[in-house]
Amino acid sequence: MSRALTSLFIATTLLMSGCMGEPQIPDNFNGDDIYPAVAMDSFELINQDNLSINSSEYEDKVLIVIFMFTRCPDVCPIVSANVKWLYGALEEQERDHVEVISITVDPWSDDSATLHSYRQGMSLEWDHFTGELEHLEPVWGNFGVGLKTVASDDYGYNSTESNENQTTEGRHHPAFDYLVDHSTGTILVDKNGNQRVWWGDTDWVPELALQDVRQLISE
Repeated sequence: MSRALTSLFIATTLLMSGCMGEPQIPDNFNGDDIYPAVAMDSFELINQDNLSINSSEYEDKVLIVIFMFTRCPDVCPIVSANVKWLYGALEEQERDHVEVISITVDPWSDDSATLHSYRQGMSLEWDHFTGELEHLEPVWGNFGVGLKTVASDDYGYNSTESNENQTTEGRHHPAFDYLVDHSTGTILVDKNGNQRVWWGDTDWVPELALQDVRQLISE
């Protein structure tokens, strides 16, 4: 009996030590913690005023990064409206530490003029970015954006995909005869340039996201 109890004690001890040795994924935010944190790679894109902006402009700021496209009929305008509310809910001194940017996933139709009209129509104050596909794809990859475009024509449907393992073909799609399906969320980047929090576009709770932004400001 004593030998059996000793064996059970040893097995339990080993099991507990193994579990205790596993890294614990933190749960510090209301949104999904990005763990380990992912460094935001530097980039340079074109904004709605056709000006080239480098990501170094956002150093030492909490950055809210939205991925969208202007022809999106549902989720994108809602996300933009939620972030607009969030930014407006910040105190003036808090806003000094926060920047918001939107990056298109549809550069084939979202040129600077289109982004300017979209931004103006929704009364948004932050920069909306587009650019050449070769400049956007690394940004999409860095933020884990899964992208699929489906183009329709007289001969059926053709699709191109872009994610960490695949790249989108650099061809221009015909007029507006295609759809864009992107799997992403809104990402919160801390003042050190690390991606820390992910909010799914359909899971957005503005009041809780506001708490997450304030937590990053206070760090």
